[in-house]
Amino acid sequence: MIDTHAHLYLDAFDEDREAVVERCRLAGIREIWLPGIHADSLHSMDILSGGHPGYFRLFAGLHPCEIEADFHEQLSRIATAIESGRYAGIGEIGLDLYWDKTHLAEQIEALTFQLDLALRFGLPIILHVRDAFDEILPLIRSYYGRGLRGIFHSFAGTLDQALELTEQGFLLGINGSVTFKRSFLATFLNQLPLTSLVTETDCPYLSPVPLRGKRNEPANIPLIIQFMADCYQLPAADIRSHCLTNALGLFAASKKVVAG
Repeated sequence: MIDTHAHLYLDAFDEDREAVVERCRLAGIREIWLPGIHADSLHSMDILSGGHPGYFRLFAGLHPCEIEADFHEQLSRIATAIESGRYAGIGEIGLDLYWDKTHLAEQIEALTFQLDLALRFGLPIILHVRDAFDEILPLIRSYYGRGLRGIFHSFAGTLDQALELTEQGFLLGINGSVTFKRSFLATFLNQLPLTSLVTETDCPYLSPVPLRGKRNEPANIPLIIQFMADCYQLPAADIRSHCLTNALGLFAASKKVVAG
């Protein structure tokens, strides 16, 4: 199993981070992907990864909720990090209009810069979209057919949007929010191709039922997989196999883009 979206470098894990990582290993989590939220988070991610060689994949990116007056400087530092070749992809990037709608233009500018960076280096992306699918889809459509690949993290769009994106080769991140009582995604999850889904936690956030309200961690991925297995009426082993293959395939596909 792979957790394709975890923030284990945040201070929510400062008191027991090593114990959390050990629980991950015991739960069968073979890899954890760490998306950055701004340039300042990269140092903490590097330290965590350095203590566990080969266990983490690091992504550098500027989160839409972190767009502030210095965002051009942040983007420059992120570009430098990507150029170093030490990062597996670009993320967490995207658009978020849930908290603040006044900086949409700046969010779009930052997103476009990072999408172009992904194409330039042939790297996958991790996209954050909250209350902004109508705004982000026209932009993403302009990249169709150009080799852009990645994950729509914590997917919260419609079935039609999901099918459009998966037909274009994008993956959808499924996390604990799908287990919530009012989850819209749960109503059509089993209509999505299993070849387009990956597992994630977004920890320390979005703990799955029955742990909702508690700090989340990658060791909870089996709860998400079991919920998915129930939706598809398939053995959990089948879900694990598909999601693992999909996640690893993201990098194989990216290498092909570079080679081409």
